[in-house]
Amino acid sequence: MVIKAQSPAGFAEEYIIESIWNSRFPPGSILPAERELSELIGVTRTTLREVLQRLARDGWLTIQHGKPTRVNNFWETSGLNILETLARLDHDSVPQLIDNLLSVRTNISTIFIRTAIRQYPDKAQEVLATASKVEDHADAFAELDYNIFRGLAFASGNPIYGLILNGMKGLYTRIGRHYFSNPEARSLALGFYHRLAEICQQGLHEQVFDTVRNYGRESGEIWHRMQKNLPGDLAMHSR
Repeated sequence: MVIKAQSPAGFAEEYIIESIWNSRFPPGSILPAERELSELIGVTRTTLREVLQRLARDGWLTIQHGKPTRVNNFWETSGLNILETLARLDHDSVPQLIDNLLSVRTNISTIFIRTAIRQYPDKAQEVLATASKVEDHADAFAELDYNIFRGLAFASGNPIYGLILNGMKGLYTRIGRHYFSNPEARSLALGFYHRLAEICQQGLHEQVFDTVRNYGRESGEIWHRMQKNLPGDLAMHSR
């Protein structure tokens, strides 16, 4: 187990998460007692308590007063906020994880973009207009792309879509910085934003579904060509 952390709390968190992932602490099992676990990891009990509470909030553990701490099946109890952690734990599965993430984005965005353009065209147009000011480099496009999808999600009038995008932000923007290093990807995205703006101006909301689907397919083709050169630190994040 190789752990890269910048603080005792970060080390303890990564140790416990990787132990759960590697089934040292399998789902359904009971964590060692607090004193034993703090000595095993090499942190104070106060630090360990803070870490355990944070992991419980993220769905890795169940803590009940007067009962031992239980390890959860995180696939059933955690949220989108652990995407980056999953990518770090199993780098070999990152391409599949990203494919799934982008598929979810395409599927839900066909709904919220159509709703935003049909019911709140002024808000949608305001979001899409930000594309005209973007600088031509990967970081700027990664931020723009996330903000356009997130902005249209909230413009749909259903904030749940926006919360879903919030949960994707960390891994989504890391993917974006790699993807948009390709000039072809930046050009395709600008064309997509421009087409959505036209649809919005002309009230052609019935064309959103095909437009988003086509963009998902074309951007996916670019992405698949780039997957062979995924950076090793795509999902690295240390506390």
